Amino acid sequence: MQTTYSDFNITDCWNKIGVFSKEQKSCQRLTEFAHCQNCEQYINAGRQLLNRPLSDEYRQELSDRLSHPINHEPKSSRSAFIFRAGDEWLGVKSSLIKEVVDMGPIHSIPHKSSRIFRGIVNIRGRLELCVSIGGVLRIEPGTMRQGTPAPERLIVAAKSGQSVVFPVSEVMGPIPYDSSALRPLPITVSGSKAVYTKGIINFNNTEIGMLDDTMLFRILARNLGQ
Repeated sequence: MQTTYSDFNITDCWNKIGVFSKEQKSCQRLTEFAHCQNCEQYINAGRQLLNRPLSDEYRQELSDRLSHPINHEPKSSRSAFIFRAGDEWLGVKSSLIKEVVDMGPIHSIPHKSSRIFRGIVNIRGRLELCVSIGGVLRIEPGTMRQGTPAPERLIVAAKSGQSVVFPVSEVMGPIPYDSSALRPLPITVSGSKAVYTKGIINFNNTEIGMLDDTMLFRILARNLGQ
């Protein structure tokens, strides 16, 4: 049974002679209030409807809905930022990436630069320490790729207040992945790759090594003398 305004002793004048009337809007109060929503009749009717007692049907509906347990399934979706170093595709947590800029000159520091520490770079007027992910993982320089080569980029990353910049051969960008999709490293992977890579995901038929950011930043801090 449909509830009407008459059930609550409400006269819906706004629908009959007010702005919502399909006929002529003949309410004399419109000259004063311009719109029914400014009239105390309309305001009081709204308050009366909001304060009305709940029907037994509505109470039962609420009880049935609240009686079901809430399903708190853990969220497994994650985001990884993907890039290429040499010929290998790698990924880190997207939250670590602060910005990606065009490749610029890397200024080496005498008696300081090494396989991992490359030097300093200028990022929007800031001098940042530049490191080599390929140097950490001992990745060989990439081979020439067919077609138009992707431009190199500088990635700015930060963790626990430590900021570093590292050059990459190509940027794919952030992708979503399910934590259950992370597969163990093959037993053939050893050395630095095994130490700093926590697993592999597959994206568009591309094998991507997910880096362990804790281990990665630990070795970077050690090489930067922090």
